[in-house]
Amino acid sequence: MIALSLNELIKALNAQLVGDDLIIESVSTDTREQMQQALFVALVGERFDAHNYAQQAIEHGAAALLVSKKLAVEVPQLVVKDTRVALGQLASYLRNKLALNCCAITGSNGKTTVKEMTTAILSQGFEVLATQGNFNNDIGVPLSLLRANEKHQLGVLELGANHIGEIAYTVSLVQPKVALINNVSAAHIEGFGSQDGVLKAKSELFTELGYQQLALCEYQSSYQDYLDNAASPAKIEHFSLDNVNADYYASNIETLGLNGSCFTLHTPKGDCAAQVNLAGEHNVKNAVAAAALALNMGASLEQVKQGLAQLDKVPGRVNLQSLNDSVSLIDDSYNANPASFNAAINILANFEGKRFLIAGAMGEMGQQTKQVHKDLVKRALDSDIGLYSYGASFDEVLAELGQSSLGFASHEALCQQLITTLEQQHEPCLVLVKGSRSTQMEQVVQQLQQYYKKGSEC
Repeated sequence: MIALSLNELIKALNAQLVGDDLIIESVSTDTREQMQQALFVALVGERFDAHNYAQQAIEHGAAALLVSKKLAVEVPQLVVKDTRVALGQLASYLRNKLALNCCAITGSNGKTTVKEMTTAILSQGFEVLATQGNFNNDIGVPLSLLRANEKHQLGVLELGANHIGEIAYTVSLVQPKVALINNVSAAHIEGFGSQDGVLKAKSELFTELGYQQLALCEYQSSYQDYLDNAASPAKIEHFSLDNVNADYYASNIETLGLNGSCFTLHTPKGDCAAQVNLAGEHNVKNAVAAAALALNMGASLEQVKQGLAQLDKVPGRVNLQSLNDSVSLIDDSYNANPASFNAAINILANFEGKRFLIAGAMGEMGQQTKQVHKDLVKRALDSDIGLYSYGASFDEVLAELGQSSLGFASHEALCQQLITTLEQQHEPCLVLVKGSRSTQMEQVVQQLQQYYKKGSEC
């Protein structure tokens, strides 16, 4: 972040300054952090009020506070009507002050992977500000923008949502030159009511665009017409896995197994040979989407090729690692929905050896919960994939199918049984771990890593 004075922010935030002016060099919403010359933002939620922890923030180094009521403290305070709104205003002010040129990405699946691919490409020639971790909601996006400084030439921002209106808000802060909707499927459906609700929420990324901006969406998808209409009056281009009528697509796709794929990338700016080091055909489409974004943000075809080739790991997302000479692990534990589980099963189905899907329950599926878990179980079993599941949403389905032994009450029990099975195998094994955030399937990944590293029981 660049240095800003409190006086400078009075007008931008419609704030009252209580105390003396000073310079802030960072912004924080977390009282657990050590803060250096920081502005602490006292957010208020349904179950918390950070105003109650303002003194703790000061003890950790906060130089000033952004509050919605004057507090009895000794540091300067910017008093505003709503600290959450003011956080967004502050982020927008900084983005405009730096004139940071941004692109934005959303979608039901793959948005983080596309963000990482786009960042890897653009980093070949630019200083890039990119979303870190899961900072993609109405708090995370402003905090991501507030990391910007004079060195950053481009921004790559991931926008997520669990309710209508969230993306409309965050895209208004980012003001992207190029916006991409990677796909639309049943994800967080409980918060949106239906898949149509998901589509409406994702389309908010396009409805905020104007004549000078570009919208990118998947060609010949079931929702293309809806998104094309939502993007008007912006310019529209389309990407596809392999449809030659799209603006961006791949051909000559050759799988490298768990090591990814090589292909020919076709774009309006020319063609090039490319390789992506993440397994699964869906990651070829993610690479095409990232190339479309990056090229429209100023990258060259050579930078696309170099950036994709250099990206080999995205934490928690199809992250391949070797546990020993015969057991490989794919950590895809970050999140899950029906479409991403199908992609995971496709990867396993193409592996020549013993395949194991370690599945955490899918959250926020609403009335579809039972059906999507039943479909997943049936497809895994029909594909001759060993299934180990965790989460209550699997229990009823497994009981109906006479497969209750495939469900586990704890990560530890699941892991112990899995390791026992793996040690009995005499052929290569591939274990893929996946689940919604609420199931914390990364714990299974960590326990497997620890077991094979130390040779001790999980």
